[in-house]
Amino acid sequence: MPLEYSPMNAPDPLPEEKSKAPAVDGALDILEALVQSTWPLTLSEIAERVNLPVTSCHRILGTLLQRGMVVRDLQRRKAYCAGARLFQMASAAYLQQPIVPLFHPIADVLKNELHQGVKLSVQAGSHALVVAHVAWPFADTFGVYVGLSDVLHRCAAGKAMMSMLPVNVQKHYWSEFISARAPDTASALAGVEAWMHELAEIKRVGYALTRSDIGPSVCELAAPVLNRRGEPLAAMGVSFAAPHDVRSYVTPLIQATWQLSSRLG
Repeated sequence: MPLEYSPMNAPDPLPEEKSKAPAVDGALDILEALVQSTWPLTLSEIAERVNLPVTSCHRILGTLLQRGMVVRDLQRRKAYCAGARLFQMASAAYLQQPIVPLFHPIADVLKNELHQGVKLSVQAGSHALVVAHVAWPFADTFGVYVGLSDVLHRCAAGKAMMSMLPVNVQKHYWSEFISARAPDTASALAGVEAWMHELAEIKRVGYALTRSDIGPSVCELAAPVLNRRGEPLAAMGVSFAAPHDVRSYVTPLIQATWQLSSRLG
């Protein structure tokens, strides 16, 4: 069954105010602290990392324990680590991306041709999210990993997907996520014209090229993966050190995205 397009989860405005549900904030902060730690954490260590009172942290941990999101470690006394339920949820979200198993064999061939790692990104709201990555063992990964995300207008994958969206969605994204930076109305008008022109050019050439947030010496190249109606489902991309003749990467990358698109139906 071919993958279907939903207005690409048209960007929702990010909340500007802190959540009014502190317990939810606390639970998410605790989960992030446990996932990012390389060893189990005690109650006091968790409370210190998330800047919560020990009593509040203990109460939230009790709920997370009941839900299986957190478990007590068997080796370190009174310490906690991420639970099976958390991994099950992450796995379920990963497996809901049917494009991933189709991507891997194509990416394997492409990384051998380019001698660079190849990543697959999908749109997640206003961000591009890496859902698969095939590394080239003799090349730098440039910080790419599954789960890495960046706002659409700052990365090549995001721009590649955005270039294939309807004009009204492109303008909506500009007004919600970029225009606030403009110092005045004239600058905003000039900015949206430049934004639309950039996306039109990306659509014309079939790929996006940006400097990576890692540093000015790293470039990102990405091309959109489309469904049978020409709507973007994902983007395949590579990162490489600059300066480099991008032309040697462009054609193989675009051909790989065409191949993946054809397999999606």
